[in-house]
Amino acid sequence: MRNLTLNQFCLWLEDTPISQYIQVSDWIVPCTQIIHIFAVSAALSVALMISLRLLGLFATEKTFSTIFDRCWSVFLTALIILLISGSILIVGEPSRSLANETFQLKMLLLVAVLGTLRIIKVRLANPKIDWKSGYTPDVGVESLGKALSFILLFLLTGVVFAGRWIAYT
Repeated sequence: MRNLTLNQFCLWLEDTPISQYIQVSDWIVPCTQIIHIFAVSAALSVALMISLRLLGLFATEKTFSTIFDRCWSVFLTALIILLISGSILIVGEPSRSLANETFQLKMLLLVAVLGTLRIIKVRLANPKIDWKSGYTPDVGVESLGKALSFILLFLLTGVVFAGRWIAYT
């Protein structure tokens, strides 16, 4: 039943005037894909910098909260651009994305990435518990940071592979 409802929604969305306009336009989808790919690159770069900092492999001379705060605004901007560009791509080709199980997996992994980043922001981006704030951090906090870093890298890899695999499913 769920797939039937989703397929009906995709068919309805494909028949809307805005979807029809996107489908017949020669420039909207390619331009939107370019913007989407640049935003993905920015978001992935930020998440990679956060992960590498948590592992002590990047910008170790600065506190984690400093690095996180600098990166966070870039990540949020990229996320907004991804939401807008992704929505345009979905409206243009709803059956290719919404009904695609690989796309659904990508969205689940993306939610997990956002959840992981939220935990990192709340639990670790605090100047009072920073690795480089003048005292040795609690071993538990450092272990949590490393574990979350590996989880984040694993999830990001999954998002990238699922995103590329959508074209083949």
